[in-house]
Amino acid sequence: LTGLDAYLSALPEGFFTVKPADLNTELGSDKKPVIVDVRTPAEVTADGYIEGSLLIPVNELAARIAELPADKATPIVVTCKSGHRGSMALVYLQSLGYTNVRNLGGGMSAWIAAELPVVK
Repeated sequence: LTGLDAYLSALPEGFFTVKPADLNTELGSDKKPVIVDVRTPAEVTADGYIEGSLLIPVNELAARIAELPADKATPIVVTCKSGHRGSMALVYLQSLGYTNVRNLGGGMSAWIAAELPVVK
């Protein structure tokens, strides 16, 4: 429990999230993060996705981890429909040693509500 207590005590404000508008700004910069979309194929088809995203359903993430950058300090943003599965994927990636992972706050629902670009 000591390790869990240390992890929970060190959580930053916002619990490793990024707002849709801030992510959109980052995607236009030189330091754009890798986007990992953990929704199902049906969700991606229905709602679209952020251009350049790696589409890896959350239940396939462990088997497809080799598709992520080898450098575990690479900025990664995880997204799903609402943010719940993204949070689980974030914690999983952190447990594997990824040090710069964030979750899109509100997921693709928030991205779409903000009228940010999607690929359909």
